[in-house]
Order: sequence, then C-alpha cells, then structure tokens
Amino acid sequence: MKFKITYLITVLLLSITSLYTYGQSVFPGKQTIDKKEYLGLALSNSIPEKYLNNYWEAYLNKFGKVKGKRGVYTIEKAAVPSVSPNPVQVTSQVNSEQKNQSKVFMALYVDGNYVGNYSDQTYKAAESILKDFSDYASLREESRLADEAFTVAEKSYQKQQKDIEDKTKEIEKSEKKLAELRAEVEKGKTDSVQSLLDLQNKQKALETIKAKIPAIK
Repeated sequence: MKFKITYLITVLLLSITSLYTYGQSVFPGKQTIDKKEYLGLALSNSIPEKYLNNYWEAYLNKFGKVKGKRGVYTIEKAAVPSVSPNPVQVTSQVNSEQKNQSKVFMALYVDGNYVGNYSDQTYKAAESILKDFSDYASLREESRLADEAFTVAEKSYQKQQKDIEDKTKEIEKSEKKLAELRAEVEKGKTDSVQSLLDLQNKQKALETIKAKIPAIK
C-alpha cells in the first residue's frame, strides 16, 4: 500500500508536468464533426479524454447554454466579448488523438466566418480562450489527482486502523482466555493438594487393612 501511495504521488507530479508541457499547444486546423468539416483551433493536452470532456463542458457554460452529446458540444449563441460583441456560434469536440494525448477542437462562427487562420483578427482572442481553458483544466486535473492520492492514503489509513482494532480484540480475547486458564491452573493446584491428602489417607487405610491379614503358614 505504501508503494501504491508513492506511485500515485509520482504519477501526480509527472501528470502535472505533462499538463504544463502540452497545455499551451494551440494550433489552427480542421475537423469533421457529425459529417461536416469545420475550420477552427485545436488544443493538445495530456489529460485523459474522459476527464477533459467534463472540464471542457463545465468551462463552456461560462459562454452560454451548452448542448450536445458527450464529446461534442455546441452553443448556438455564445457571449464571447473578447472575440465579438455579437453572438458567436461555438461547435467543439473532445477526442483522443493518440495514447496519452487528447484534443479539444473549437470552431467559432463569427459574423459570417469561421475563425481558424493566423491572419484572422479574432484568432488571438480565440487562441486565448483555449489557453485559458488549458490552465483551468490543468488545475482541475491537478485537484483530481491530488484527491485520488488522498483517497488511497485515507483507505490505507483506515485499513491499518481496522487491522489494529482487530488485533487488539484478538489480544483481549487471548488475554481473557489466558486469565481463565491461569484460574483453572490455580484451582487445579488446590484440588491437587486435596487429592494428594485423600490419596495418602487411602494409602494408610490400605496398609492398615493389609496389616490385619494373617500370614499363611
């Protein structure tokens, strides 16, 4: 169990390092979502997809009502002042590109155009959204890993406490049995003294009777 806790702490530290290593990797690109190709921006991240999904959905709520199924999230009229004073249509997807690397793709439809080229005036603002999310997701993941390590440590402590309680009960039971055996030994010693006296008396009686028997000539 001690090894498991140490391992989790090591994983936690390595994961945090990975998060900051990959967290700022934002680049323009295209992605097909529900059979339609979108132009947008993508963020590569080392956070496992299932957790990144939760973090992204929670983060998007700050811009408006989020719709969609797990992995694909949209906001019809998002309020993103840094990108545009007008409503912005957000289409996004979270998936795994390869082992130990997930991706958040975000397409922003602004004033009749999709943001996705470095030359777009709104690109930097859109890029900042994903970078801000990266920091947010990193902290959420750090908290999750710390909580996981705490849970393992807590279970280990509880198990140790239970082992101590069980052994204490065994000791108490053994001590009680030992006290009973000692009492039986003491009683046996007392009974043994009485039995010895009784044996000696019966031996004397036997010798007395034998002495009365006449010898055969």
